Amino acid sequence: LGPSTYYVLNMPSLVRQVFAQKAAVLSKEKILYWFMRVAFGDGNAARTEHAAFHASHKALNLMLKDDFVGEATGKTARAVGLKAGSLVTSKANGGLEAWEKAGGVTFNADGSADADFYGLAVHYVGQVVIDMLYGKALIGNNPELQKDLWNFDEGVHHLVSSLGAFTAAGRRAKAARKALVKAMEGWHNAMAAVQRGEDPGPEYQELDDVSEVMRLRVKNWVENGASTKLQTTNDVSVLWGVNVNSNKNIFWMLLQIYAQRELLADIREELVAYVKVSSTGECGANGFPKLDIDVDGLCKNCPLIKASFYETMRMNMSGLGIRQVNKDLILTESAEDAAMFGKKKPQSYRIPAGSSLVLANGTMQQDPRIFEEPDKFRPGRFIEGNGKDEPVRVNMKNLHTFGGGLYKCKGRYFAEKEVLIFAASILVMWDLRPADGSDALKIPDMGLAGASRSPVADVRVRLTRRYS
Repeated sequence: LGPSTYYVLNMPSLVRQVFAQKAAVLSKEKILYWFMRVAFGDGNAARTEHAAFHASHKALNLMLKDDFVGEATGKTARAVGLKAGSLVTSKANGGLEAWEKAGGVTFNADGSADADFYGLAVHYVGQVVIDMLYGKALIGNNPELQKDLWNFDEGVHHLVSSLGAFTAAGRRAKAARKALVKAMEGWHNAMAAVQRGEDPGPEYQELDDVSEVMRLRVKNWVENGASTKLQTTNDVSVLWGVNVNSNKNIFWMLLQIYAQRELLADIREELVAYVKVSSTGECGANGFPKLDIDVDGLCKNCPLIKASFYETMRMNMSGLGIRQVNKDLILTESAEDAAMFGKKKPQSYRIPAGSSLVLANGTMQQDPRIFEEPDKFRPGRFIEGNGKDEPVRVNMKNLHTFGGGLYKCKGRYFAEKEVLIFAASILVMWDLRPADGSDALKIPDMGLAGASRSPVADVRVRLTRRYS
């Protein structure tokens, strides 16, 4: 990033003021260019092809539109309804699904199955989401795509810290990135050919299922004359971005809920009306029961599972938000925050142009002055109202994991619904307990690196189908 004076913010009211600033005052363009160069190896293409780079990111604004969110969540809910029963299949079914192989699934005599839950969960979610956004042909033609994606994720912090050439994880990440770039180049070329009215080649004859937002990105790359380097590295960054947070959050969220039996029972009770086995007896993939998922009811009327998602992000995400200061800026603490931090009166801070601001999200999320008992999984902290004289609502309050202002996560609306769909379907369809027969699930330690953190070691679980 280069030399600078860094001012670290760890107070919610100051962060909210940062989110309210315009790009002329605060920006993250320099940080974006740096990250694309060191993490994705774009050779400064984002900086030198400024117009094409920003045009491609503007295409992602479509992900904020109601039409996209409705279409994407509908497709996801239908796919999950059909696939939830195949999170693990059965010995009699024959070959394993790709996510089962990633989770090292083995079958037991009583019909249950054992799996490495992290590997199973992130690959299962990834399969559905990648198919929904990019079409089934992407993974179909690149069966190692998810393996490469998670190898890249495991070592991306080594690439950022210049350790890539010296560590095994860094070397794996670099090799995985190369494979991902090749996959996204082939997919893009096929899509561009279709948009020109040409034959995409034998491997990509079926591209009708590609989402509108990804079609628009291809169109923008072509219209802006983007280089192959810019297109491929940016497409890899988006592929990584739509998987890295949600997939891991689903894993952590499910473990926490299954580990607390009372919480599990309460969540299942609120899900009864909105996520249920097909009343017509219709079957999904591999002949297992199909789930009917009322996305609107799930997202509006199930506060406990939504609050569990927020609590999962609070405990398991620890990203830093960095902004360049382009003009002098005054930030002032709120009276409420000053009192919370034990101050007699609010303070103001002058942040000079040329410096950098760091939003210490992870620090704030673990600060007991902001979140009481931060080491405990307490979804209720995000629930307001008693349901009698005041409506129940779920409020993120001082949680800023989606960012804010100009740089708020473009996929945030879809991401929340996506997580709830996947988590609810698994909670309804499956029982989960330790594979070793012990009484309680143990939550594994988290790695220290990354905005969305992985477990230090996978956790072996036993899954039992609730509906045969």
